[in-house]
Parts: sequence; C-alpha cells; structure tokens
Amino acid sequence: MAGRSSDPQKRQAIIGAATRLFLKDGFGSTSMDDVARLARVTKQTVYAHFKNKDTLFGDIIAAECLRHSPNESMMTDEALPIEQLLFRVGQGFLAMISDPKGLAIHRLVMSEADRKPALAKLFYETGPKRMNDLLTEYLARQNDRGVLHIQNPASAASYFYSLLKGRYHLRMALKVKPLPTRQQLDAHVQETVTVFMHLYGGKNPINTQSVLD
Repeated sequence: MAGRSSDPQKRQAIIGAATRLFLKDGFGSTSMDDVARLARVTKQTVYAHFKNKDTLFGDIIAAECLRHSPNESMMTDEALPIEQLLFRVGQGFLAMISDPKGLAIHRLVMSEADRKPALAKLFYETGPKRMNDLLTEYLARQNDRGVLHIQNPASAASYFYSLLKGRYHLRMALKVKPLPTRQQLDAHVQETVTVFMHLYGGKNPINTQSVLD
C-alpha cells in the first residue's frame, strides 16, 4: 500500500499521527492536511507515502493486526509442543482483543464498515481470517501426523478462538470494570488449551461441519 517514497522515519511519523487523529476524531473527520500538520511533514510527503486516506487507514489496520498475529515460522515449528504453541497463539489473540489501541481500532473499523466495506474486509482478512487460516493449516498438519484427531480443522480453529473470547471479550470491549488482569487472561488461555486438547487430542474426533465450508 505504500507509495514510492522510502523514508521510513517520515512514514512512521505519518502513521503515528494518523492513528492518533483517527482514534481521537474519527476517520471521516480527519483530513490528510490534519495528518501532515501533526506529523510535521508536507501534504505532498503524505501522498508520496500513501495514495489516499483509505490506504493510510488500511496500513494502520494491517500493522495492528499483524502485530499480534502468530508468525508463520512459529506455526511451522514441529519441535514446539502443541500445548505451548496453542498457548502462545492464545496469548497473542487475547492481547489483540484486549489491547486498548487494538480495541479502539476495532471500534473505528466497525463504525466505518458501512461506508468503507473494503477497509472492513481488509481488517477481517488481515486479522481474524489470517489467524484462523494459519491455525487451520497447523491443525491439519498435526492431524496428518496423528498427533491430533480432528475431522474439520477449520471448525476446530474457529472453536479455539471462540473459546478464547469466552467471558472476557465483551467485558473488555465494553470497558466493564474490573477488567481482567494479565494473570487472569493467561489462566484463561491455559484453560482453553486444556479444553481444546481434551476435545481433539483423543482417539474419537468430534464430527462438526466446518464453519468455513
């Protein structure tokens, strides 16, 4: 999505300024002139990095989603025990949905979804869909190895993330206090991993229709 300019410092200044303005004033009320002023660059510099406001917002969304997503090297590490990998994936997912900045961006995307369906699609494909696809591929490989016993890896991956949301997601999204501590979130991830392995680590796989079919 980036333009032709290759100045990383100015690019980061623009992204930082735009993020603050989008979250403070909203997408519609923020202009590229506003972003340029806060970033202390010219408007031409902003457009040299980003074609328009949509692409700038899209890069912010993508960066935030990827910041918490599992990296592909970890997902292909066959030496890492399944329980440890699932725990790390769970930690990253809960960090993404509990981080104040991430929650604010999620609310902003939701508020703009009707007007900017392409950005809503980008958020979905870069965040939730990518995370589900990576876990689906991993579970399918473990299934082929006989380590897990899952008839529908896509469904199992979706259920894993649904279990992670559990009782905390809505509470955090609505800012209902007391908010869970880091220790409580980690304990919730561990419990989710235990339940997941109980469901899919045995010899009798649960037959579910894949939600992604």
